Amino acid sequence: MLLEPKSLDNIIVGLLVDNFFKWYVAPKDLWFLDRKKQADAYIKKFKEIGLKNIGNKIEEVDERKGIEVLDENSFIEFIRRINKYAVSTNELRESLKLNLLTTSKQDTFYSFLPSLYVNVDKRELYSLYPEPASYEDFVPKNWSGVYEDFLPKIDWEEKYWYDKNGIDLLNLENNRGKK
Repeated sequence: MLLEPKSLDNIIVGLLVDNFFKWYVAPKDLWFLDRKKQADAYIKKFKEIGLKNIGNKIEEVDERKGIEVLDENSFIEFIRRINKYAVSTNELRESLKLNLLTTSKQDTFYSFLPSLYVNVDKRELYSLYPEPASYEDFVPKNWSGVYEDFLPKIDWEEKYWYDKNGIDLLNLENNRGKK
């Protein structure tokens, strides 16, 4: 695992493309799907408080250079660029178990709670991100974005927060979604 999950910095994202699911632990700024919408909202907000000529203050991360909008067409290139952030379910599970031994339960919960689920096949983004980043507001045209509990949408074998005995290590689902 290249990056450790860290609340508000490196988020856990589930991505489904062409019926293939993969987890990623990556910097949170990579996942605003429509950077133009994000930039426009940023500029509007600052104009409302009286600032002018602020320009586009959204920093372009290397993996997003040249990809202003992540949609069903650009995700293939993006996935190639972010492959280094891909992590297996077992890796996440083992890292979670280790974290529970070395970090407070609360810190572990916020770091290991999946933040986003992006279903490219259905053009959907679901967010559980705990801060007011509002990823769901910055989705491409013809996509839906919602702030909603997406954990039941994740296949059982991908739910890293369950151990091999079916115990919910973070008590995320309170016995929902069991086998």
